[in-house]
Amino acid sequence: MDLLVETVLGIGMLVTVGLSGPMTHESSMPSSSLPALDNKDYVEKGEVVDLGGIDVYVVGNGTKCIIWNYDIFGFDSGRSRQLCDIFAGEGFTVLMPDYYRGTFQDPSKPGTAQFIKAQTDWTKLQIDWEEKIQPYAMESKGAKTFGAIGTCWGSYMTMRLSMYPEVVAGVSMHPSHSPIMARLGENEEEILRSVGGKQLMMPSRTDSPNVKPGGLSEQILGDNLEILEFPEMNHGWTTRGKLADQRIDRDVKKSVNKALQFFKIYL
Repeated sequence: MDLLVETVLGIGMLVTVGLSGPMTHESSMPSSSLPALDNKDYVEKGEVVDLGGIDVYVVGNGTKCIIWNYDIFGFDSGRSRQLCDIFAGEGFTVLMPDYYRGTFQDPSKPGTAQFIKAQTDWTKLQIDWEEKIQPYAMESKGAKTFGAIGTCWGSYMTMRLSMYPEVVAGVSMHPSHSPIMARLGENEEEILRSVGGKQLMMPSRTDSPNVKPGGLSEQILGDNLEILEFPEMNHGWTTRGKLADQRIDRDVKKSVNKALQFFKIYL
């Protein structure tokens, strides 16, 4: 596959919200970021649909539907929409909900922990899925089976959505669900035991030990989990790393191709 993404919005440093100290984020690295670079030259292939209070970026067609769960920078940042378009081009319906309702958080700024706590309310997110996103996908897009993919904060949603039997495959790129669950006082082990279907986790070198080989996720999910590590990458490289860095360009393509292959097998 010829990867079409070429731009990034790179600012700040992601600070973890749980298990350890500051997490090095790809967008904070001098070799792989720019102070600001928007996506003005990219023409999106999808459209934004209002589902009665939550906007969703919608692209593609097909009975196999992927829910794209974005990072802390929200609905309009980084390469998220371009990546949605790439996955849709491989025959999937792709929906990216705006869970944050137009807001986002620069994790280099104060208030990150409070923002994550406010936005990661599973009771509200569950309503979004059950009453808005899933019905739209099935009734308007003809979806029959679902996969979930999450970057950074979005891996929390991948884990949560994978608790539903209709979500048969989940992908987590540089996952943040472990420190988020710790911050929220949620039982990560209990949630992992409720996860069904196949899972693929692609951690960077700076991500939690829980999502790496031998960690909690592998201990609980066993053969239902595949882990592909990216030991040269920092957290956030898939959506925010600068592609002028050949290593990042290589690993963005590698991770996207791996995720597509995974969904084609299991979704």
